[in-house]
Amino acid sequence: MKHPCPVCGFKGLTEPPYDHEGHQSHEICPCCGFQFGFDEYEMQHEDGSYLEPAESIIAYRKQWLADGAVMFSPDCCPAQQQKVKKVLKHVLTEQLKRINADLPS
Repeated sequence: MKHPCPVCGFKGLTEPPYDHEGHQSHEICPCCGFQFGFDEYEMQHEDGSYLEPAESIIAYRKQWLADGAVMFSPDCCPAQQQKVKKVLKHVLTEQLKRINADLPS
């Protein structure tokens, strides 16, 4: 069974990103490249303080979308869902619906 990424909504993770106790899988999403158990603790505010894990997911998503939704590992994603290694807009819209997120205007 494939699991959705809470960052980009891609349903391709081999295990849940977090278990029932909140432990991270350390898996890297093949679509957005977010690594659970690492990237949550790397993002900082402008003042140098670190974002909370939930904030990091949102910030990473915003940056990934702003950078054009480039696929981290295009070979792991169906060819009909991408163009020039970027997620197609209609596919991205559906992925984000899975996690109750929207494309920025």
